[in-house]
Amino acid sequence: MDLTDRLVDRINSLGPPVDIYAAALTGKEDPEIGLLVLPNSQVISQDLIGNKVVSFLYEVVMRGTDEIQINETLWKIANLIGNDGFQVQSDIGSFIFDQAEVTSFPTMTGVGLKGALNYILDFTIQVETFG
Repeated sequence: MDLTDRLVDRINSLGPPVDIYAAALTGKEDPEIGLLVLPNSQVISQDLIGNKVVSFLYEVVMRGTDEIQINETLWKIANLIGNDGFQVQSDIGSFIFDQAEVTSFPTMTGVGLKGALNYILDFTIQVETFG
């Protein structure tokens, strides 16, 4: 399924200060942004042939020393995903988008030894997949 790749493409279309990747942060760049699928994703329903409605929990993690830039970037992402018109489409037909919901707004989670700030933004994406 190409859901994460399509989300990365949509977020990168906003023109963030650096490209977002579907990976954890390395701490080597300033700033850097990662998109992670969290383990609390769940199957909402499933039919007899294996088609499922699944809710995926995602987290955008941004790290850097410019707090204003981090906040502006994460709020742009939150506004994109939280917009009623938000859509994401599979390039290979592996899912059909149902809905998206921002579940936590940009929140600071820590400060590194060199002053780098860590912020997160959580959201869910509900899609239909095919058995």
